Amino acid sequence: MTVPVIAPIVEGHGEVTAVRELISRIVAEFSGTYAEVAQPFRLDSGKMRKPDELSKAIRVQAARVRGRGGVLVLRDGDDSDITCPVELAGRLAPEAGLVAVPVEIVIARHEYEAWFLAAVESLRGHSAVRDDATAPDDPEARRGAKSRLESRMKESYKETLHQAKFSGVMDLRLAADRSRSFRRMIHAVELLLR
Repeated sequence: MTVPVIAPIVEGHGEVTAVRELISRIVAEFSGTYAEVAQPFRLDSGKMRKPDELSKAIRVQAARVRGRGGVLVLRDGDDSDITCPVELAGRLAPEAGLVAVPVEIVIARHEYEAWFLAAVESLRGHSAVRDDATAPDDPEARRGAKSRLESRMKESYKETLHQAKFSGVMDLRLAADRSRSFRRMIHAVELLLR
C-alpha cells in the first residue's frame, strides 16, 4: 500500500516549516498512521486571494500526490473578507475537475496563532512562554492572536522562530477542545488520508 501524501499550500514564511510538523503530528495522534507531507507551497496572502493564482498552486501541489492523499490549503482568516470561515472556504474551493486529487480548505480563525492560544498551557515548558500562561475563554473570538500570544510570552513572537517549535509541542487535543477551526484542520487531514 502506498503512503498517502499531503501537499500543503500556506501563506506565511513560518507556516512553511510549521505546517509540516503540525500535519505529521495530527496524522500520528489522530489516525495512528503515517503520511508524507510534501514541501509546502507558499502563496502570499495577496496571491492566495486570487483564484487563478490559487488554482496554479493547487495544480502544482496535486502533481506531488501519487495515489492516496491530497492538497491542503491553509489560510488565515484575519482579513475583512471573512465573516464566516465556512463561506470563505467555499469561495476558495477549486472548480470541479481542476485536479484529480481531493483538496481540503482550512481557514484558521483568525490566525494560526489562535491555535497556540487555545493550547497555551501546553507551551509553558518552552523557554519563550511564561509559566503562568493561560488560554483566553474563546481563543478565536477576535483578531490579534499574535499579540495576545505574545502577552503570554517572555519575548517577542516571531513566526519564523516560534511557529514550528510551538506546533511541535502544543497539546493537539487541548487545541481541538477549544478551537473549532483547529477541529476543522484535524478533520481535513483525516479526509485526505482516506
